[in-house]
Amino acid sequence: MSPTTTLVTGATGFIGSHLAEALLRRGHRVRCLVRRTSDLRWLSGPEMELRYGSLDDVASLQDASRDADYVYHLAGAVKARDPGEFYRHNTEGALNVARAVLEAAPGLKRFLFASSQAAAGPAECLDRPVCEIDRCRPVSDYGKSKLTAEQQLRELSGKLPLTVIRPPSVYGPRDTEVFMYFQWIDRGVALLPGFRTRYAHLIHVKDLVAGMIAAAESPDAAGKTYFLAEDRAYSWQEISALIARALGRRPLRVHLPLFLAHFSAILAEAGAYVAKKPSTFTRQKVQEMSQSYWTVSAEAARRDFGFRCEYDLARGIAETAKWYKGTEWL
Repeated sequence: MSPTTTLVTGATGFIGSHLAEALLRRGHRVRCLVRRTSDLRWLSGPEMELRYGSLDDVASLQDASRDADYVYHLAGAVKARDPGEFYRHNTEGALNVARAVLEAAPGLKRFLFASSQAAAGPAECLDRPVCEIDRCRPVSDYGKSKLTAEQQLRELSGKLPLTVIRPPSVYGPRDTEVFMYFQWIDRGVALLPGFRTRYAHLIHVKDLVAGMIAAAESPDAAGKTYFLAEDRAYSWQEISALIARALGRRPLRVHLPLFLAHFSAILAEAGAYVAKKPSTFTRQKVQEMSQSYWTVSAEAARRDFGFRCEYDLARGIAETAKWYKGTEWL
């Protein structure tokens, strides 16, 4: 029998590179859609089959997805110079991939779309985390672009064997987003948004990747949407304490007033505008930070395909800190 052929978009990124490696270990023939300018440091080795192209190049998308058995679409934008960029990359890009797959991979078993918890929005209280049947209320253009992509992909559901995964905050080796929080604590400061206790669900990248593969290969997951996360939520105080312990630091806890964070975001956006680059820290990011409950339920994933996390936050943070130190990121 010929090996299973799997296309991964966004394979040069944090999550995508871990996914590509996990698929290789499972015996898949892995194709990675990459740009000519992509950083390939996590995709070294002859096993990875690189296909060059972009989300707006239909011919390259059809070439990359030719006769694929599975497609994992992770590529997209997490920061942008204007709202339109989110929709071009996250919404139109996802549709371009899906349409190319329908043309080039008639035997496709599953199209897994990596959306985001941001598409659903925050929970209203700690005792009731968001689940898949709740009304979505995204609070950022990033979240709205992911939700629009989900909705438009579902319109192809008669032809496209779709599964949507909405990860919460993802951490682990190679991450550069949560890593910034590690950096602050390593420097002796634990920044906490506002003065109210805020909670979030997180997931280690290895647990997320295992859950994605299980969802893509589960007959019960076809046509459905899932959250993947740890069983419990953590306060930002708990998260900062676990990072500090892993780094051997005793940081000063600093509550950052939200009005000051908002003002700082305006300055960051202005600097990015002058530099003609997207800003990581924006007013919309502050809007997301200000929410009290970024909490979700992974009960549907546990029920349908036996999802469970191998990493609790303490173990995951310790492993991640060790990796950052070992690679001299810290």
